[in-house]
Amino acid sequence: MVPDVTTVIIPAYNCEKYIDHCIRSVVSQTLNKLEILVIDDGSTDGTAEKLAEWSKKDSRVTVIHQENHGVASARNKGLELAAGEFLTFVDSDDYLDVHYLERMHDRMLHENAEIIIAGLTYVKPDGSVIRTIVPDAYERFEKEEWTFRISCTAAHYYRRSLWERYHVRFTGGERGEDMPIALFFSAVCDKIGVLSDAGYFYVQHESSAMHQFRGLKTFSLPYRSLSRAVRMTAKTGVVNGQDFYELFVLRILATCYYDLSRGADAKAQKKLCRYIAKVMAEYIPGYKHNMRTRLIGNRTEVPFAQKAAVWLLCRLAERRLLYVFARAFLR
Repeated sequence: MVPDVTTVIIPAYNCEKYIDHCIRSVVSQTLNKLEILVIDDGSTDGTAEKLAEWSKKDSRVTVIHQENHGVASARNKGLELAAGEFLTFVDSDDYLDVHYLERMHDRMLHENAEIIIAGLTYVKPDGSVIRTIVPDAYERFEKEEWTFRISCTAAHYYRRSLWERYHVRFTGGERGEDMPIALFFSAVCDKIGVLSDAGYFYVQHESSAMHQFRGLKTFSLPYRSLSRAVRMTAKTGVVNGQDFYELFVLRILATCYYDLSRGADAKAQKKLCRYIAKVMAEYIPGYKHNMRTRLIGNRTEVPFAQKAAVWLLCRLAERRLLYVFARAFLR
């Protein structure tokens, strides 16, 4: 491990239109003690040539080429090779404010934390802002909701030792694989802080995953990654708020149920409903008594639509109506 160095992992696949902007924003950071690992995941356009130029321009940029195995594999390769004391991820079509990593690093040291959660600025390709999400505070046992309100690893800054302690890795071939990782860390890491800053620019363009999203027609649900996360958590033990942990699990299940199941046939939806019922029964059996799942009197700072989604999921599960509701309303 190289002390006080931040490893930035950038998975890259056929991103020649965006990769220059992305890497330029990273090498221009005011935090200059960086190890920049760009994993070229079998690109077939001009991405490799652009990466070769960057590795010549800046000695901190290391390019690794592999066959196309997906973003999870590319991130895992970066985790295997990372040497820095600190760690973060940047997607190849996104970019950073020039002070972003320095602010993350300073907050990490100030809080003596193992994870710092920052905000996101959603932008169009021309840079115009769509919306901004900024976390305000994290308080153990009292205000932990930002661990699941911003659960993408790209907006998190880690001590790399945390990943190695539990040997956490991404699961390929699934949609939403970031969420189970964020879930696990939110449960077992007792040193979490937030940065009230949205210096990560999340670019929304027509070729992005969200714009191509067509539910189960194009993506697989995170069955393996979520199952692994809840098993690991059960084995390790929840050191933060059990009520927040249960709410996080329910938020992931609700996302799978309402959003990711779109376009699924009856067989796939039945499998999903059985999976949800099994996870709730085996790993969070106390959800019925969790005050944070209530629709009324729930002071947890979560958008009302998300509260309603969790509340309805719980009611449907209690009455064993998950599949009936899915077939009627989630086609």
